[in-house]
Amino acid sequence: MRVTPSPEPPLEPYRVLLWVGLLLCLILGFVLMTQLDVQVGDEAVHQFQMHWFIEGRYEHFRHVTVFPLYHWIVGTAADFTGLTYLSGLRMLHLIFAVGAILGFFVLCRSLYPAQATIRTAQFALMPLVFPFFFVTYTDIPSLLFVFFMLERTLRERYLAAALLGLIAIAMRQTNAIWVIFACGLIAISIINGQCKQPDLRSIMKLCVDASFMRQLFYRARFFIAVMLVFALAVITNNGFAMGDKEQHSLSLNISNLYFCLLVAFVLFLPFNIAQMGAIERLILQQRWIVPLLLLAFVTYTYTYQHNHPYNVPELGFYRHNLWLHYTADFDWMRTLAFLPMAWMALSFATAAIASPYRLEMLMLIPFALLSFVPLPLIEPRYYLVALSLFLVFRYSMSATNERFTLAYYAVASAYVIFHISRQNFFI
Repeated sequence: MRVTPSPEPPLEPYRVLLWVGLLLCLILGFVLMTQLDVQVGDEAVHQFQMHWFIEGRYEHFRHVTVFPLYHWIVGTAADFTGLTYLSGLRMLHLIFAVGAILGFFVLCRSLYPAQATIRTAQFALMPLVFPFFFVTYTDIPSLLFVFFMLERTLRERYLAAALLGLIAIAMRQTNAIWVIFACGLIAISIINGQCKQPDLRSIMKLCVDASFMRQLFYRARFFIAVMLVFALAVITNNGFAMGDKEQHSLSLNISNLYFCLLVAFVLFLPFNIAQMGAIERLILQQRWIVPLLLLAFVTYTYTYQHNHPYNVPELGFYRHNLWLHYTADFDWMRTLAFLPMAWMALSFATAAIASPYRLEMLMLIPFALLSFVPLPLIEPRYYLVALSLFLVFRYSMSATNERFTLAYYAVASAYVIFHISRQNFFI
């Protein structure tokens, strides 16, 4: 079923102001980051690989965990332009990463055309996203290809989408999960085309139908080919991570779920506040949720931990490690931290119920879990794709709440980028 967005309303002055304001924010953010004359976080590792390419040394640096496509692109551009110094590499990274903003816009326009501009501004100014426009990390550039892949999938341009998915995987291996998610979008498209009001029974009945499986396999054949190539690469590499394999072996880390809910609660605070009434109604209508929450709390109490050597409080410069330390290592804070986690989970449930893209939001749950629960390191940027897609699929709030969310993000991002530029902390 082809997605046909409603016509975009005439461009109003505030939309132009949003784009101009976003451009100014990016310029000011970059200018502020030029005052940071040292590498921050993993920049040293990524730029070491870039300089190898600049020098004509085409080898893989053993501490780079991803296939070095991103490093080759930025390194080649730096060699061509002469921008091989710290700020020059960050500038080239910014130019590359800005493509993710365009990718988010075209994806959101496929679903909510009238709100594509303000949601795109919210995405770019999200305090978990904005700082990564100015540091040479792979996360934001890889989002560029994930967003365009999903947009092409919704437009039923499956070959182009699969090629974009292949590049996304080459940027970050975990994007393989989102290539499979694209196949799920194809399945939903088929379901919507054959069921006027799909429910669980009709979906299960359809999914075991041979004609449905043939149609799904045919439409998803290019994505299947990409996943076979990826599987071959993993086997050849003898592991998922390209480098630093000792610290990035796959595992079962349920604490990534807990911390993702906590991060999401803070990021989507205005939305969560607006969900209070819907959450209350949901609990009153579905009484089984209360014992489920109690069971979840008991499980959480015994399983929320941060054992990875990169998540110790001694590395408190990375602020998420302090968040982990306080919320996991002190009993009273562990108990309190469960409240926003549960609130976020219930907010997601009510948002999925109210969303015109209910099936897509429900499908987002298992794919989000697959994208970060198997990772041993607890790291907020691992949640970027899932959180961005929540922003894409969630239903529209009132104009006041949407604008307040944007202002909330702008203030929070200004605070974060200022302190990063002063070497006070990194997220």
